[in-house]
Amino acid sequence: MSSPIHIKLSELTAKIGQALKDAFQSDTYWVVAEISSHKFYPDQDRHYMELIEKAAEAKDPIAKVKCIAWREGARQIEQFEKETGQPFANDIQVLVKVKIEFHGAYGLSLILSDIDTSFTLGNIEKQRRLTLQKLVAENPDAVSKVGEEYLTNNKKAKLNAVVQQIAIVGSPKSEGYVDFIHTLTHNQFQYRFITDIYQSSVQGAEAENDLVESLVAIFKSGQQYDAVVIIRGGGAKTDFLVFDSYRICRTVARFPIPIITGIGHHNDVSIVDMLVNKPTKTPTQAAEFIIAHNRKFEEAVISLQKTVVVRSQQLLAREQQQIHRAHLSITNRSQSYLARYKESLQRFHHQINNRSKAILYSSKHELYRTLHQLSAKPLLMTGRRHQELEHLKNHIGVMAAKFITAQKGWIAHQESMIKVMSPESTLNRGFAMVMHKGKLKTNAQNIQPGDELSIIMKDETIDTKVTAKKNNHG
Repeated sequence: MSSPIHIKLSELTAKIGQALKDAFQSDTYWVVAEISSHKFYPDQDRHYMELIEKAAEAKDPIAKVKCIAWREGARQIEQFEKETGQPFANDIQVLVKVKIEFHGAYGLSLILSDIDTSFTLGNIEKQRRLTLQKLVAENPDAVSKVGEEYLTNNKKAKLNAVVQQIAIVGSPKSEGYVDFIHTLTHNQFQYRFITDIYQSSVQGAEAENDLVESLVAIFKSGQQYDAVVIIRGGGAKTDFLVFDSYRICRTVARFPIPIITGIGHHNDVSIVDMLVNKPTKTPTQAAEFIIAHNRKFEEAVISLQKTVVVRSQQLLAREQQQIHRAHLSITNRSQSYLARYKESLQRFHHQINNRSKAILYSSKHELYRTLHQLSAKPLLMTGRRHQELEHLKNHIGVMAAKFITAQKGWIAHQESMIKVMSPESTLNRGFAMVMHKGKLKTNAQNIQPGDELSIIMKDETIDTKVTAKKNNHG
């Protein structure tokens, strides 16, 4: 039996190659695909990969073609990485310009000649907008948009005046964790912190689940943490995208303990950063924020301490001045009262002497006049004359008794006044006498600062020295 007509495989592949060349030789196509099985060979300056397409919710691709980026394509990939800030790697969706090529030994492949960076950036931004919209729509009790800002439960959580006990979410082997702990530990104010590490991936396929589980573990730990710090030590921009995932963002927005982030680069802001209590750019900045926050509290306490000291000194000085003025006023008034009462006593003394002399002189003169009248009349001891003498005698006796009684009352009144105005009575009423060089002083005319005085009070005598002299009428 003769063999059927046949050709060599190389002839068939050559026919296929020629057919493809005839059909697609001058054509290029912009293709949307996902990168898979990517490898880069720097010494050859070329990239090998597969471009795949997946259906929604499907794991296996519905289309897959080999793709190569030679020198021209490698330059475009390099530019793509600079503009997007992320490496050209697996699992990212791209819009690439390709040309169809067929090789007899290697089969069908696409040659990459250009890549649209705006498509990738636009996809990322589009997904961020959808995530934010979903957060607001599905979590109205925890997330709301006010202007351009997103207000969350975590932002509303009040950060304690002093942050000391901290839960750290991240990898203890990462540079970010080392930088954070070093900055926190070696602070210039010698603050001490209690830190617990909740180990979690911050990039890769497991990062989303690890981060959520770490936050849940912190919440269930029962520890009274002042803050939670999420840190990430460098990495590609694609690694950063996990912090835009809906599940992590929802957990962060609802978290009751204030969260501080140090997960971004200087030009990156994740959705998580937009939702937490305090976002910072790097782990080092997160530690610096905590130190500055505690320093602000310490400075407030120091300022309050200084204010209390100054106010106390001012109050004490004011009260001392008032006491000094009261002392001078009491001293001056006491001297004035004592001088005035002394003058009054002297006047009463003169009045008593003069009045007594006048009374005695008047009584003596009246008696002499009466006796003179009697002696001038003849002593006719008639009955009528005898009656007149008896009447006069009785009248003199009555008048003398009244006069003596009246004078006794007036003298008793004067004695009472003298007792009331005596130095002892004055001292008993709360006044004091000032003695200077053994003499009672009624004014401060000859008293100078430095003079020694004796203040005589009811029960005691106080020796003091004049420190200042002030005119109360000036």
